Amino acid sequence: MANDNGLIDEFEKIQNLKKEIEAKEEELKKRIIEFAKEKNTDILFGNHKKCSIKEYTKVIYPEDKNQIINLIKTKGLYDNYSTLSYMKLNSAIIKGAIDSEIASLTKQEKAFRLSLKEI
Repeated sequence: MANDNGLIDEFEKIQNLKKEIEAKEEELKKRIIEFAKEKNTDILFGNHKKCSIKEYTKVIYPEDKNQIINLIKTKGLYDNYSTLSYMKLNSAIIKGAIDSEIASLTKQEKAFRLSLKEI
């Protein structure tokens, strides 16, 4: 067994720190979104950056996409979405422009994008 000169321990430490930072980032995003909702605004300002908060509808597909793909084929819509362009399909689902049986295999939930820009 070769000595790793502490590389594996350092890698583990970084992986754990990364998880902690990602969890903290998610918590901060939630707090920013809630604060923006309370203030009824979509822009918040820090000392050096401003944060734009945009709500959008996100389509969530089932893990096993075979059922939805087969139904799209059966409905004669496969050529429209054959690469399966999830962006195009998302848009059609959100707009209600696709067969309701296909849309019913997905879920929709509200999500937010955050972006920082110089003031």
